[in-house]
Amino acid sequence: MKPSKFIYLVNVCAILFLISCDKGYDVRFTNYYIEEMDSVIIGDHQIVFNDVPPETTTDFQHVTRGQHSIVLITKSNQRFSTTMFISSKGTGKRTIQIDAIKQINIFEE
Repeated sequence: MKPSKFIYLVNVCAILFLISCDKGYDVRFTNYYIEEMDSVIIGDHQIVFNDVPPETTTDFQHVTRGQHSIVLITKSNQRFSTTMFISSKGTGKRTIQIDAIKQINIFEE
């Protein structure tokens, strides 16, 4: 008994759908800087963390694959920036962290 063309087409579509799903990563922000972060903007306003006090970590949010700019703005309007690349292969969690000497680190869990 041969499978019908319809079943074959449905299977091919399902496989293509699963392959093309955006895997991406989950990211969060940890503030070890000396003052509160007014805004942390990832990408083109794709993710925005607001009012992050010192020594605080935000919840995870999903970010899609690609190259993303990261802009950190303090309450006194100082700006820090860096970039982050999210691979199209794999999944995981990343933490963006700023410390007291204005050094920005990205850790992968």
